[in-house]
Parts: sequence; structure tokens; C-alpha cells
Amino acid sequence: MSIQDKINLYKVRNNVIEMIRDRKYDIPKEFDISLEEFIIRYENKNIDLYIDNSDKQKIYVHFLIDNKTFSKGDLKNITESIIDKYNDNDIKIIYLLRDKENSIISKEMSKIIYKNIELFIQKYMIFNITKHILVPKHIMLTKEEEDQMLDNYNTNKTQLPKLFKTDPIARYYNMQTGQICKIIRKSPSTGESIYYRIVK
Repeated sequence: MSIQDKINLYKVRNNVIEMIRDRKYDIPKEFDISLEEFIIRYENKNIDLYIDNSDKQKIYVHFLIDNKTFSKGDLKNITESIIDKYNDNDIKIIYLLRDKENSIISKEMSKIIYKNIELFIQKYMIFNITKHILVPKHIMLTKEEEDQMLDNYNTNKTQLPKLFKTDPIARYYNMQTGQICKIIRKSPSTGESIYYRIVK
């Protein structure tokens, strides 16, 4: 792997950490390492992340750095290995793939046993999409905030516009079906506008 590839992977790692922090996880400061330390860890095959907040679902982030295709067998074996290592059937596992998963993996991911698995492509995580100038701020509402908003607008969830779970922002925040997302758009001419979407 070239030095530029390592730099890109370092950026991916930092953006994954930021994504998990944006999901309201507390991540220790020691996770924030320099590029030099990252390269040492890379050489030692030690760049995966394990996050354990006592009040939240545990998360394991696995980076696929081999050139070989991520197969159905890899998905099964690595997942089972992580579950066994941490003795936790409900652990969230995030895979950072080198290339887009094939149709076999996509079909396999629909099985209930992989409900806690997320797949991201490394090259799409080099930049944090939530920091893009054209991407408005997204905020997930609590149950109380949802009820208040629906009451204020005298509406119900079925009447709200949809935001699909496959949307990059929905995937970034791990939004779940039925949740309501508040979207704040800023414009030099109109100021701040607020919209609401239901996740489908």
C-alpha cells in the first residue's frame, strides 16, 4: 500500500470515529492518533476499533485492507469471530470495504442474523458528507420531540415526506424506520428553513 493510500485510510478512520461520535457515542481521546502512529498500527494490522459505552450498543469497526474480494464466507467468518471475541450477539459491526459489495453479499445482508451489520465503502468515507456545504443539518428527534412536532403541526407520521434508509445521510446517522428527522437548511436570502422527514 502506497503512502497516499495509507493517508486516505487514516482519513477514513478519522471520519468513522467522527460518525460514531455523531451517533452520540463517547469515544476516548486516545482514539485520536497521529498519522505516524496510524501507520505503525497499520503495519501491525491493528487499526480496527472497538467502542464500548456501557449505556449503548457496543461497536466494532473492521477495516478490509486486503485486495481480495469480500466474500460471503468472509462476512460469516469475521462476524462470528468478532461476536465470539466479545461474547456479544448484539454487537454492532461496521465493515469498511475496499470495493462495493457484490450481489451475493447484498442478498446475505437481508438475513436477520446480520441486522447489526453496516457496510461502508472506504473511498466514500475519505470525506465526511455532513461537512459538505450543500448538506443541511440533520437532527434525529426524540420520542417526546416527535410527539410535540406532530401536535404543533396537527399532522401524523404518514403525512410526512420520506427520507429513505439508503440515503447517505440516513446511513451516516444509522437512522431507523419510523424515526423523524429534522432538517435545517440555511439560505442567504431566506435565512433558516426547517423541514421534517420520516425515515422509510
